[in-house]
Amino acid sequence: MITPDEKTELTVGYKKLFTVAITVFAVAFIVTMLARCKSPSTEKDDGSWKAPPEADQVFNPLLNMREAETKGKELYTLYCQSCHGEKGYGDGAAGSGQGQKPANFHDERVIKQRQGSLFWKISNGRGNMPPFEKSLTEQQRWQLVSYIRSFARNEDTTKRIAPKALREDITVSHVMKIAPLGVRILKHPVTGDLYYTTFEGDVYRVTNLDSKEPGDKKIITLKDHGITRLQGAIFLKNSLFLCGNVDSENKKGTSGKMVRCEIGKNDSITTTIVFTTVQYGSNKTIYDHGWNALALSPDGKYIYVNSGARTDHGEVQDNGGLYPNARDNALTSKIFRFPTDAKDLMLKDDEPALKAAGYIYAEGIRNAYDMDIDGAGNLFAVVNSSDYDNPEDMFWIREGHHYGFPWIMGGIENPQQYPDWKPDPETDKFIPQFSHSWQVKYFHTDSTFPKIPAGVKFSPGVQNLGPDANEYRGHSGEVLDGDITGVTVSTFTPHCSPLGLFFDTKNMLADEFKGDGFVIRYTSGMRGSMMRAFTNEGSDLLHLDLAYNKAADNYFVKTTRIVDGFVEPTDAVMVDNNVYIIEYGGRGGEMWKITLPSKNKKGK
Repeated sequence: MITPDEKTELTVGYKKLFTVAITVFAVAFIVTMLARCKSPSTEKDDGSWKAPPEADQVFNPLLNMREAETKGKELYTLYCQSCHGEKGYGDGAAGSGQGQKPANFHDERVIKQRQGSLFWKISNGRGNMPPFEKSLTEQQRWQLVSYIRSFARNEDTTKRIAPKALREDITVSHVMKIAPLGVRILKHPVTGDLYYTTFEGDVYRVTNLDSKEPGDKKIITLKDHGITRLQGAIFLKNSLFLCGNVDSENKKGTSGKMVRCEIGKNDSITTTIVFTTVQYGSNKTIYDHGWNALALSPDGKYIYVNSGARTDHGEVQDNGGLYPNARDNALTSKIFRFPTDAKDLMLKDDEPALKAAGYIYAEGIRNAYDMDIDGAGNLFAVVNSSDYDNPEDMFWIREGHHYGFPWIMGGIENPQQYPDWKPDPETDKFIPQFSHSWQVKYFHTDSTFPKIPAGVKFSPGVQNLGPDANEYRGHSGEVLDGDITGVTVSTFTPHCSPLGLFFDTKNMLADEFKGDGFVIRYTSGMRGSMMRAFTNEGSDLLHLDLAYNKAADNYFVKTTRIVDGFVEPTDAVMVDNNVYIIEYGGRGGEMWKITLPSKNKKGK
C-alpha cells in the first residue's frame, strides 16, 4: 500500500522510472469487491446499537439546511458512499463483505432516530466505522446528518442516464434490469445463453435475450452450492464452476470453496465439490477479499483461481484478537491452478505442500478480481491495489513468478515494511486522509513486518503508455499525467478498480481492435473519494492495445477510453462483436450491450 514522500522509482523491465501512484476501493468485493468500500461504514441499526438518551436532546444547529445538505453530500461521497451506496440504501459494493451490512438510510428504524443520535454515531463510530470526532469538525458532522436525513424525503425518481459511447462507430443499448448485487456475467459455450451471478449466491439464466422483453430465470441458489460469498464463475462445456468463501463461527472464520455444477435438461443441477480449504482467520474489515476470479487454460485441462489478500497492505488483521499476528497466509494473495476434473480436494494452510502438489501457480498478488487469456494463450490479471496511492496493476501471469505483494504494489514500495516509517498524510502524500486504512490506523509503524524472501525477484506490472488511465502521484506528492511526463504507469490510475477483463480471442473486431483486450473500471473519479484526486474519469470501458517488449520481457499497453457513464460496473462478456456489461446495483443493477465495430459491415 505505500511509499513515503520521498524518491521512489518504478521498474519498467530492467529500467527505473519515476513512481506512479494510487489504488481504489476495493471493490474488494468487489467486489468484496468488489471490492473494494474502503470508506467507513455505519453498521446496520438492528436495535443493538443505540445512542445514549442524552444524544436525543441535542439538535442540529445548522439553520441553512440547503447549504448544509450540499456540503454534507460532498462529505458523504468522500467518506460513506462506497459502503452505504450512492443513494443511501446500504448497497455499496464494499459493504457487502462486512459482518453487518451498512445502514439503509431509507429504513424506518433509521428515519425514526433523532438527528442527535445520528450525530453521536457518526462521532463515535463502531466496528468498521471509525469515529469521526477528530477527523471531521462538528459542523461537518452535522452537515453529514443533514444530508443523510434528505434521503428519505428525496426519493430519486429521475430516469437513469445511459452510458455514452466515445466513438461514433460504437453503440450502447439497454438490455434489462438484473437482480441486486450482480457480480459475474458469462456465456454458456454450448447453448449460447447468457448467465449472471450475484454476490449472495444466485445464478440466473437470461431468457429471450434478443426479444423486446428479455428476462431471467433463477436456476441455482445458495442451497445448491453452500458458498456464502459467491464471487467466481466460469463455464467449461455444460459444467459451471463456482467459487467463493464459506463463513463460519459467526464470521469469525472463513474457508475457500469451489464447486462444479452440471446443468442438465430443464435446468437440473448436479453439484460436486472441486476443493475446500481448511478454516483460516477471517477479519472484521473490508479487505477480506476471498476466492474470486476464475480462468480456464486454452486446452480446458486446468482452471486458475485467484485468492485475494485478507489484508489491505500486509498489516496484521487479527479479527479482534481471535487470530494473533495473522497477516496473509498460504491460502491468500495467490493464483492457484487445479485440474478441471479435480474432486474433493482439501487445501491446507501449508505453502510447501501446496507447491509440491502443483497448486500454487503465482504469488504476491493482492487481489486479481478478474483474469482472462488472450488469443496467444497468455494469462493476464487486473488487480485492485491498497488504500495507499498505488496504481492498479495488470499482470502478465506466469507460473512460478512473484508479483511483489505486500512489498511492492503498483510499482511502488510498501513503506510499512520499514520499521522507521512514520505514517502521516501531512508528510506522506500517498496516504489519502479519507481512506479507510488511515481512518482506522492500519497504516502504522510496524517493526514486525515480514522481510522480503531471500532470492525472490518481483515481476513488474504491464506498463501503461496512455493516453488514458495513466494518472499517478509523483515522488513530489503531486498528481501527474504520464502523457505529459513521459512516465509509464503500472498500470492504471490509482483506486480505479479494474474489472471485467476480456479479449477478442476470435478476432471478431475491426482491425483497430482485432485481437485486443478490454477492461472496465468500477470506480468513477466523479464519485470516488480517493480516485477524485487523480481524475474525474472512470466507470468506463477501456481498450487495451498490448505489445510485448522483448528487452523488458514484459508487456506495454496503450489504453483508450471508448465508453463512459456506467454506474458500478462489475463484469463483461464478449459475444461476437457485442459486449454485455452488468452493474452491481444494490437494489438491482442494469445490463448494457456495447456493439463494437466488426471486421467489416457484414461482420465476416
